[in-house]
Amino acid sequence: MDSTPSTSKANISPVKRRTRLNLGHLSISEKQCILNLYKQILTDDPGTKMVTIVAKIAEAAGIAKSTVYRTIKEYKKTGAVTPSKRSGGRPPLVSQFEESTKTSVRQIIHNFFYHSELPTLDKILKEINSREDLPQMCRSSLYKLMKQINFKYLKRSRKSVLIERDDIIRWRRKYLKAIKQYRNEGRAIYYLDETWLNEGHTKQKVWTDDTIRTRRQAFVEGLSTGLKNPSGKGKRLIILHVGSENGFVNEGLLLFEGRKTSDYHEEMNAEVFEEWFASFLVKIPENAVIVMDNAPYQEDKMCNLDGIMDNIIEISVDTNEDSSFGESSDEGGN
Repeated sequence: MDSTPSTSKANISPVKRRTRLNLGHLSISEKQCILNLYKQILTDDPGTKMVTIVAKIAEAAGIAKSTVYRTIKEYKKTGAVTPSKRSGGRPPLVSQFEESTKTSVRQIIHNFFYHSELPTLDKILKEINSREDLPQMCRSSLYKLMKQINFKYLKRSRKSVLIERDDIIRWRRKYLKAIKQYRNEGRAIYYLDETWLNEGHTKQKVWTDDTIRTRRQAFVEGLSTGLKNPSGKGKRLIILHVGSENGFVNEGLLLFEGRKTSDYHEEMNAEVFEEWFASFLVKIPENAVIVMDNAPYQEDKMCNLDGIMDNIIEISVDTNEDSSFGESSDEGGN
């Protein structure tokens, strides 16, 4: 039997043509292949007409005849070929927006700033698509456009510097060692803390126009200097809660409206804390560990709770060995 592979047309797959997005956009190596075919055909039969040469090359390479014509024309004119400037595919939608559109989008965002309203992507998009003089766009296109016109999504917050003191480091190590021991003993660990929430609380990040450098520039261009922070904090809510890895203690929330505008720790006093602390002790298992910070009102009343839970300030008492420990934020008790 003849083992020579069959070369009949029935066993040869058809020439794969280039995709529509890449038509006419050839690399320099692809153009060089077209020229090699062109030269080979002329070498085999110098009398071949250009129309026939182009047709053969287009059919063999799976490309359009116009592309072959342009490549050969470029070679005859310059003696060489260069890669296409564009790799193919439609240009991004964002690059098609006119400068007037970009200016209008910028003004829309600054209008939110003028009215002290957060300019979220959804709000901006809704405003753009509601205007007949602006093109319709989707959320992703708007995001890319805002990046292109130099808007940045930045966090609004005060910068703070964390200073690690030697006593803080020692205290942290002591706390981690104690917690590890309690966990190895299988004891339930509860964490207690307080916080606050102002009526004027707002998002920390907002879209910011990075091109606006001065107030005068904003005035001249008819824009704003950005979204202002709330002028007042408003009413304050004081929140205390306690919980473990299994969730918050049932009915363990203490929530009330503050009356002062200074440090929120001053809103809580030892009497209120003692009453609340005693109310949830009966809801947690025996021999549990409670982790809390060293707020003054907590230390003032711990000694009155010995009848409810023995040795509740074991680690708190240890901190008296170093008075500087009183400024730390981590403390445990059992």
